[in-house]
Amino acid sequence: MVDDFNLPLEQVRDLRHVVRKLNWFQRSVAKEAEALGKKYGYAFAVDNRTLAAAFLKWAEAFEIDHSEAPRNRMEFAIFSGGLMLRELLRATPVKASAQRKATERLPDDPTARICDFWPEGFFYAAYCLTLVRAVLKSDFHTNAALDPSFEDMRVWQSFRENAAHDVGLAVPFFDLFLGRDPNWAGPEFFLSRPALRGGARGAASAETSTERD
Repeated sequence: MVDDFNLPLEQVRDLRHVVRKLNWFQRSVAKEAEALGKKYGYAFAVDNRTLAAAFLKWAEAFEIDHSEAPRNRMEFAIFSGGLMLRELLRATPVKASAQRKATERLPDDPTARICDFWPEGFFYAAYCLTLVRAVLKSDFHTNAALDPSFEDMRVWQSFRENAAHDVGLAVPFFDLFLGRDPNWAGPEFFLSRPALRGGARGAASAETSTERD
């Protein structure tokens, strides 16, 4: 039997269901922490106990709106990624230490400055974005490019400041990074998402599959 964990995320079969398994989730976070650390010159230490608590909180939030997923399964996958980012920011299971500043290693990479500014937040967002983009590709055959806002320091400064006051705002910032219409007023409610109300960006991607989610 092929071990799906060793495959690139977009090649993992039924990824949006696989990620709901705690053991797989913990292993994938550790793998991403190692990969991102090597690229940016940071050591990302993962507390698996705290990570498990974040996962369980995410699973609880996931189930609240899961019955509405058939309205637009792809949109629900994106929403779930925002919820995951929220729970990681709330639990803070990762601690970062710089072996060498990312801007020294990657002087021409705009994300290096962001990583130096907020390494843990950058890691959480990068992990959730990597995961959701892989789900969109593997399960929905959609290539989702990152929005230019992902490389904008001003956006990250706003993200960090706002999330410190209201961690629920992680959800619309996550949407922003994926080029979706953010819902700043009620971001933690799936049915209030702009794509479900015919929003300009993202509405065309409505996924109407009747398969079991």
